[in-house]
Amino acid sequence: MIDDPLPSDWRDLQTGVQRIFRNVGMSANVEVDIETPRGSVNVDVLATDVRSVDKIKYIVECKNWGSAIPQSVVHSFTTVMHETGANIGFIISKHGLQQGAERYTRNTNIVGMTYLEFQQRYFEAWWKRYFCPRIGDAADRPLRYTEEFNTQRDQAYEQLSQGEKVRFDLLRRESATSLMALSMFNYGVMSPFMQAGTLIDLPESVDDFKSRVLSVITPHIVWQCRTFRELLQIILEYLRDVEAEFDGVFGGSIFEERESISRATEIGPRLEDGIYHR
Repeated sequence: MIDDPLPSDWRDLQTGVQRIFRNVGMSANVEVDIETPRGSVNVDVLATDVRSVDKIKYIVECKNWGSAIPQSVVHSFTTVMHETGANIGFIISKHGLQQGAERYTRNTNIVGMTYLEFQQRYFEAWWKRYFCPRIGDAADRPLRYTEEFNTQRDQAYEQLSQGEKVRFDLLRRESATSLMALSMFNYGVMSPFMQAGTLIDLPESVDDFKSRVLSVITPHIVWQCRTFRELLQIILEYLRDVEAEFDGVFGGSIFEERESISRATEIGPRLEDGIYHR
């Protein structure tokens, strides 16, 4: 699962849906007022697939209720869908739709689902468009210290003291394989013909990914997390820490270009949850 399938309240549910839409490349906002023939209507989430030719529009009703959604809610939502001209409507809730509501939505452009089912629906797109590129981009920075050929690094290395060279060599041996492997997460994005075998294959679960991939490429680390978003954040933190260690050997970054720009966007938000041990 991408996120906790049971948000604490309706606000978390709305922002979670918005975040996933944005992660896969859509424009998405919460609490949007839309003008209709009968006046303004407020929708929980409005998303637009800006990549599609017709700019497909999604409207989402988020219900963090403790029971299944009744047919009356679906009737009201049908009116909203009709008057706003939305292409697809989602009713996302803790427990899905009641049987009558489920039957009502058949053969319509309205889909009722739980938040977990919503995550499963978009997981492959999220994995390919967000999770893998974020890791690949972040790994490219410290990889410059460990890749086989890098003139700038080699020149700086020659200026180190013997003790600093020993420290660098040890850090390079420890992290070179993991940095190379993590940088390959971008390969499937750059070209559909370049694949890294099972490395970036769609995982069945967080535990599957940790045991099948991370235990191989980072055997010196124990990753502790419950969701893929938590895992993403701690992998990015690990990469940030490795880069900082290399920078420390040289007394600062030896790569002069785009430092001021990349520091603003390099890895994204700090760790939200989950930990790793080195």
